[in-house]
Formats: sequence, C-alpha cells, structure tokens
Amino acid sequence: MRVPPLLILALVLAGRVAHAQDTLHVEELQQAALAGDPRTGQRNLLRAATELRVAAINSERLPQLEVNGFASHQSDVTRPNLGIAGIVVPDLPKDRWQTTLDISQRLYDGGEIARRRELEEARHAESQAGVTVALYALRAEVNSAFFSAFLLDKRAAEYDALVADLDARLAAVRARVEAGAALTREAAEIEAERVRATLRRSEAQASRRASLAILADLVGRPVDTAAVLVLSSQEPEVSAATDPAAAAALRRRPEFEQYRQSRFRLDREAAYTTAENRPRIYAFGQAGLGLPGLDGFRTSSDAFWQAGVRLEWRPWTWRSAQRKAAAFRLQRDVLTTEEQALGRRLARAVAIDLEDIGRLKQALADDERVVALRSEIERQARAQLDEGAITAADYVETRTDVLEAQLTLEQHRVELAQARASYLTTLGLDARRVSETP
Repeated sequence: MRVPPLLILALVLAGRVAHAQDTLHVEELQQAALAGDPRTGQRNLLRAATELRVAAINSERLPQLEVNGFASHQSDVTRPNLGIAGIVVPDLPKDRWQTTLDISQRLYDGGEIARRRELEEARHAESQAGVTVALYALRAEVNSAFFSAFLLDKRAAEYDALVADLDARLAAVRARVEAGAALTREAAEIEAERVRATLRRSEAQASRRASLAILADLVGRPVDTAAVLVLSSQEPEVSAATDPAAAAALRRRPEFEQYRQSRFRLDREAAYTTAENRPRIYAFGQAGLGLPGLDGFRTSSDAFWQAGVRLEWRPWTWRSAQRKAAAFRLQRDVLTTEEQALGRRLARAVAIDLEDIGRLKQALADDERVVALRSEIERQARAQLDEGAITAADYVETRTDVLEAQLTLEQHRVELAQARASYLTTLGLDARRVSETP
C-alpha cells in the first residue's frame, strides 16, 4: 500500500512541531539551573582541597628529616690550664662548622593531629553548606523568569484573540461602509484599535522571549520560544507561620544546615585549643660531621651521631587556650542569634505568602465572574454593532473591557501559582508538578 506523499510530509512536520514544543515545569527548570550553575563544580574542588590538607596533616605522623649546618669563627676559645705536669691541652680551633642529618618521629601529640583532621572536615562541611545556600537563590530567579514568561504568553494570546476578533468586526464594518450603512470613521476606529492591539501583542511576545532567554541562561541550555510552560494549579498543604509544622518545615532551608555546620566547626575549633597545653613526645636521631664533633677537645673534624627521646610541654600558657575556647563559644552564640533572626524573617515571609494565596484565590473567583459578565455584554454589543444599533467606538470599548478582565484573571492566576511556589521556596520544599498546560 502506497502512502501519499502529503501524508508523510504532514507526519514529519507534526513530529517536528511536537519536538519543538517542549513542556517546561518550574521545578524541572530549578533542578536544571542548580545542575548547570558553575558554582556546582565548587563541591568537587572543595573536597579535593580538603583531602590535600588532611593528607598534609597526616604526613606529620611520618618521620621528619632535616639537613642542618652552620659555620662560624669566634674571637676566643677556652684555654684550660690544668696545672698538671706532663698533660698538655691542645689549643682549640676558633673556626667551627657542623653539618647534620636530623630525624624526628612523633610518638605522642596529645591528640593534636586527630583534632586538626576533625577541624578540616568541619570546615569542609561548612563550605559545602555555603555552596548549597548560594545555589538555593537560583530557585527564586527561576520562579521570577518562569512566571513572567507564562504571564506574557497568556497576555500575547489574549491580544492575538483580540486582533482576530477585530479583524472579523473590521471586515463586517467595511462591508457596511461600502453599502452606505455605516460611516468610514467606524472602520477607522476599529482599525486603530487593531493596530494598538497588534503593537501590544508584539511587546508581550518580545518580553516573553526576553524572559525565556533569562531562563535559558539560568538552566544552561537553549529554551525554544515555542516551549509550553506548565503552570501548577495544585495547592500545597499550607499551615500558619506560627504552626509547629510550619516551623519544622522552615528548618529544611539550607541556611539552617549551614548554621549547624558552622556551630560544629566552632566546636572543633574549641576542642583543638585543648591540645595546646598537652605534652608532646618525640624520638630523635642525629648524625653528622663537624669541627669539633661531640668531642669538644678535638682539633680536627669528626663524624658523630646521637639518638634519644625529647619532651615538649608548656604546662602554663597564661590561660591562652581557655580564652580561645571562650571566644569560639561566643561566636557560636552569635550564630545562634543570627539563626533565630532568620527563622523569624522566614516566618514573616511565610505569613505574607499565605495572605497572598488567600487573597488571590478570592480574587480569582471574582475575576471569573467579571469575565463572564463582560463576555455577555460584549456578545450583546457585537450583535448590536452588526445591526447598526451602536457605533464601532462603543463596541471597541466593550471589547477592551473584556480584554482587561481576562488579563486581570490571567495575572491573578499566575500570581497565585507564583505565591504557592514562593511559599514552597520559603519553606525549602520542592515544587509539585501537575500536568496542566496553559
């Protein structure tokens, strides 16, 4: 059976159109923006830097080798006079030099290295939390660009419908003008309104392309201008800002995790200071060549070596460690006050979002009633225009009222979805996706 070429062409074009019209959800764009942001790569960089620092700390447990040396000339030397007959002490040289190879092995450090490793890991966790906080701000940017593009898309569609309606009315009025049943001024009034609507439509389309360009930059990939934006109408489970459930949900914000990691890091800083007053024990060895060697009465160079154990301990540091630990605890208290202030600020933001959601839900019901009434008035005015009972200016005014009512309805619908998304973002929750296309 042979398939007609026109059918094949139609299927190909339909496939291309379906492919071009991508379906975009706000939460998917948020995830794409987070994944595509260059700062996401900081996580691996921070991890690599921490591993290098920890490896450097661990290397301090290994034997430490040093090559030391000195050379000097002094103005005088000791000349011992024993006063014993037959015993002559040679003159000691005024030139002295020595080259040594020293090796040291840490035997006990009072837990210093272990605490330094813990501190590095705590700093790493704090830095990672800071990256998450910085990236979280992208959600608000995606929300703003997404809902702006959606609203402009609806606005362009409303102006498109207005232009189509005015085209039909203009053709009818021109026919009446040719028949002598209407004045030329009426056709001019409709055409002027059509030009104005076309201009507004072009402006809305241009602004929508700008919003989509912002989205494309945020997600790091091209966004087709024919993409279909999906607006979620599913209402999230809301609770008052003073409700314990809402307060617990606020703790999902990444800022609170950053505060927790910062407090933990300060605890590790304070713990590290306790190792300052603890003793340290080292095993050491030294081999070298010098003039003189270990024999102070030798007048020629000599090789030597020695080995032993060394103790380092500062039992009294004028309470330096205690003061440092107290300073870290005060910084921890400062973080607690900042965390409390953030919780109160977010609670106020949640209260505002809830008020907006309630207000816009009520406004939508009123808007739908206004659109229905304006549409009925416009339908009657259209019939009167066709009968010549009213002028074109009267009809244009009526049709403009319908447009304004529809634009207000769509604006409140988008603002409601944006308020819900803002509510979820404030709580630190992911937006829900529903399959409702505009």
